[in-house]
Amino acid sequence: MQATAVQSWDVTHTGSSRWYVRLFPSLTDFAFLLPVFLLFVMLPGPSILLGDGDTGWHIRTGDWILQHRMVPTVDFFSFTKAGQPWFAWEWGWDVLFSAVHHFAGLAGVVFVNVLLLGFISALLFRLIRRCSGNDLLAFLLTILSTCGCMIHWLARPHLFSWLFVLIFAHIILSAENGNKRLLWYLPLVTLLWANIHGAFFVGILMLLASAIGEAARALGNTENWLSAAWSGSKAYLTCVLACASASLVNPYTWRLHVHIYRYLLDSKLLDNIQEYQSINFHHGPVIFFECMLLLGVGSALWCLRSGKISAAILIVLWAHLALVSARNAPIFLLIAAPWTACMLQDTAFRVRSVRAFKSIAATLSEICNELRPLERIKRLHFVSAVIVLFLAGLFASSKPGFAAEFDTRKFPAEAIPVIEAAKASRIFTYDQWGDYLIYRLYPSERVFMDGRSDFYGVEFVNRYQHMIAAGFDSEADLKRFAIDMVILKPDAPLATLLKQSRDWKLLLDDGRVLVFQPRATPRDGVQSSSVLRNGRNGLEAFGLAS
Repeated sequence: MQATAVQSWDVTHTGSSRWYVRLFPSLTDFAFLLPVFLLFVMLPGPSILLGDGDTGWHIRTGDWILQHRMVPTVDFFSFTKAGQPWFAWEWGWDVLFSAVHHFAGLAGVVFVNVLLLGFISALLFRLIRRCSGNDLLAFLLTILSTCGCMIHWLARPHLFSWLFVLIFAHIILSAENGNKRLLWYLPLVTLLWANIHGAFFVGILMLLASAIGEAARALGNTENWLSAAWSGSKAYLTCVLACASASLVNPYTWRLHVHIYRYLLDSKLLDNIQEYQSINFHHGPVIFFECMLLLGVGSALWCLRSGKISAAILIVLWAHLALVSARNAPIFLLIAAPWTACMLQDTAFRVRSVRAFKSIAATLSEICNELRPLERIKRLHFVSAVIVLFLAGLFASSKPGFAAEFDTRKFPAEAIPVIEAAKASRIFTYDQWGDYLIYRLYPSERVFMDGRSDFYGVEFVNRYQHMIAAGFDSEADLKRFAIDMVILKPDAPLATLLKQSRDWKLLLDDGRVLVFQPRATPRDGVQSSSVLRNGRNGLEAFGLAS
């Protein structure tokens, strides 16, 4: 981030000091409550946060950690890779929400994540306002960015990364405005970040961009530019080293960094993961990202012209990464929004003398002049507190629209009684459904595969997809892995194959979920009982065992 020097209308900071004024809602309150409004007006409700099955295995991982008082190093969810090395690299989130789930169930998990989204929205508003000095623009761009982030609103650890990105941005902005002592809070933030979500390197990249920006500003000093560059960037580079060192304080130390590096560079694996695919521009909320992308191009150019090199670097970098992978779009929105506001503020200042825009500029100036003193009054955020308590009561009562649960139209809830009655323990299904089954049935049942794609690897993912697509040897694969239940959607090629097979019988067909069970014991096709116990016979047959 770079300290802004945007021209703004001079406004005298006045406002009532009467106590009741502090009870009135401010734009910060409205920003905080914005996700609540979007969830219950534009979106189907809290169930949207449980639209991804990964939440299920995260909660069960946290249960295991709390039970065993240690962080896992090997897999215990699957029968195909049981006992093989696994990085539970988001264990901090898992423990936190396991505890929340224990006391308040899925409703508590959703409620806490709604609050987290509210804090993210409020922090973004405050960041934009700090950069631009324009309350109205800050609120409008908070709406635009928050709506754009809806494409990845899920009760998963990445929401904390959004929060940490904004904390880094606020502290870096303060440092570039002269308060560099705040930078020494960032290693502590990084330590938390590295144990909650793997995107902790984003904060380090932000610090590096600030160091480059300070060094670039020194190029104008032709006499002693190297010394000036070091003097300007020293604090940021030192903080980079401190943050990098802090990130090593995790259960897996440097091995976590190697694992994340290999995972993010494994293009063959990422090509099989939907959220790492390019953005689908046919998806409704993507229009907000498109708007910010167009504005972001202009803001990057404005930053370059204004000498804000670090901001320009980050905007261009994350715009590129957002176009490559949809999951990067929210970070781009959070990073681009403050400088887009600065660009628009500067543009409005410049065009106010143009006759065609004079009346519009005058109106906007008047609104800003009225808002600014009112917004600078310290608030008690009474309205936000009341609505949060009211929302907590609604979640606790499980009233219609607030009953937080996995969508039964998306996950195989109907199959649970069938699985339990059949006493199946080695289940083949989709990775997302595997996540859901882990949540509902662990530890009595194990799955072939779940959403931990970094753990299973590209070869195993390809084998799983080959089986779903009813490859020529799919039935033989089912026998080799000793699978005793298959759960699929009606349109799956493997489902068609099993319907025609004499070796499999259909236990459930409700039009959305099909459940198959072998007519003979699947263990009849296994040659070694020791191999059967850990599921390695199938892996060894395909060269997938480590």
